[in-house]
Amino acid sequence: MQSEQTADLAAAMAKAQGQMKAATFNKTNPHFKNKYADLAAVIEAIRKPFADNGLSYTQIMQIREGGLALVTTLRHATGQWVASEYPLPMAAKPQELGSALTYARRYSLSAIACIAADDDDDAEGAHTSGQIASTPSPIKPEKIAPPVHPVTGEVSPHEIVADGGATAWGGLFIAAAQVAADEDTLQQWLDENKTKLEKLKAHAPGVHKRAMEAVEKKRASFTQRAA
Repeated sequence: MQSEQTADLAAAMAKAQGQMKAATFNKTNPHFKNKYADLAAVIEAIRKPFADNGLSYTQIMQIREGGLALVTTLRHATGQWVASEYPLPMAAKPQELGSALTYARRYSLSAIACIAADDDDDAEGAHTSGQIASTPSPIKPEKIAPPVHPVTGEVSPHEIVADGGATAWGGLFIAAAQVAADEDTLQQWLDENKTKLEKLKAHAPGVHKRAMEAVEKKRASFTQRAA
């Protein structure tokens, strides 16, 4: 993914890469014993070269068909940009998601900045852990289970409650919309969560947009079924 024009960004990136030094390998992997640069070290390595050349980056989580993805965007002062996505697991515990997010941020940022973040072991670690196969399979984020009614235990319209913030709540709402059996049920999900959807739109417009896209996609499926 990238903007229509990238010439200025490419020129600035070429200068920045000429100034960047390798990130400091300040950590050791306990399993493979190889050294690597943690997220803070990667950020420190690119901070000044980026700033000196009108470059910046953002890393945000977005909902993808009920799953999560980290979107890393490299930006130039002209507005030109390039971006990449990294699928995230839907971990049951916030600490697990936090760990996966830190890992994804480190690899995505070092990749888009084109600097090394680990020792090169010729993929030995991936081979020994079974991560490399003869035909690689695409990584797909796990689906979020639709929320069940707190009293009946059934997947029926109700006010959704989530402890994981806007992204987690949005994922649950999307999952609910995806299992709506008909237009009336879908509208009930919207009505039961009207207030929270309004708050979501105000405080997390990106997540709200994904939720509304899921609603419209479901509505379109009902129309196609009727036709």
